[in-house]
Amino acid sequence: MGGGMEEEMAILALDQGQTKTNALLLAENGEILGIGMAGGASHYKDGLAKASAMMQEAADNALSLAGLQRTDITQVCGGIAAANWPEEVTMLQEEIKNVFQVENVTVLNDCVIALRAGTDSDDAIVLCTGSGMNSAVFAGGKLKLVYNNYIDLYDQGSEGLGARAFQAVFESHMCYKKPTTLEKRLMDHFGIQDMDQLMLAFYKNHLPRPLKDVAEIVFEEAAHNEPAALEIIYSFGKSISQYVIGAVKRFEVDPADFKVILSGGVFKNPNPLLYETVCSQIHRVYANIRIEQSFYEPIIGAALMALDEMGPKKDEAHEKCKKDALERGLVRRTCF
Repeated sequence: MGGGMEEEMAILALDQGQTKTNALLLAENGEILGIGMAGGASHYKDGLAKASAMMQEAADNALSLAGLQRTDITQVCGGIAAANWPEEVTMLQEEIKNVFQVENVTVLNDCVIALRAGTDSDDAIVLCTGSGMNSAVFAGGKLKLVYNNYIDLYDQGSEGLGARAFQAVFESHMCYKKPTTLEKRLMDHFGIQDMDQLMLAFYKNHLPRPLKDVAEIVFEEAAHNEPAALEIIYSFGKSISQYVIGAVKRFEVDPADFKVILSGGVFKNPNPLLYETVCSQIHRVYANIRIEQSFYEPIIGAALMALDEMGPKKDEAHEKCKKDALERGLVRRTCF
């Protein structure tokens, strides 16, 4: 076995979203042994078979780099997209147990590992905005809530920004809002030059390209101060900030002790409007709440949660894992 790991077995951490699947192998002392990637998938949208295949491909790539075999894996901790309800978690756990022949398997929603990658605080919430959007709340050191499917379509990360863009284009097309350059951008992007046909494709879920790709168009137009694009980003930020405000009230946590973690690809965009909107909306209600961009990539959150089982040795293992993550560039690159 590689990585100076002669007797110890390997821990497999997984992070699966709609855009990509990441796998990380680490030793019980926190040393990162190998990293693998594969395409994104969601058991909800793409089926369990594809989601499983992507997890296996990413894991096998990591194993190959580490010089290990599947039989070396003794524990798996995965943050999996759309692991929303108990029956889905059970299904995913059983699938991972079967394909990797491991009994010690933990499956969490992918926003939970994103939260852990950003903080080890006992009282925290994450706004995880990637292709979709989810939010997890820790209070008193316990996972209290994952918003799951309750999040509105228009708040669903890149897809939500895309849906908001279609709404803005519809309002412009119907002439009760000012013209917007987003109309031509969307028609060109999807190759449909008739706006009515484009709107029909959107509402019937027949778009020829992923809706999430529209988010980049919105940010590009916002960079040119396009009013509709700026309003989309602002309204999105204002809306998702309510998940934080509601969590503070619902769980009666002290805002001064509550940490807000921002994660996901949408928050990496260099346009400051989204970040500043979220901060200002939350601080209008709770001025003393702390808001931070997550430093580590979510896969490190899965690794840290797996290492929690190391007992008295976990603190040293955590530090080793973070050190290796920094050296391997497993940190989020943001502009704020």
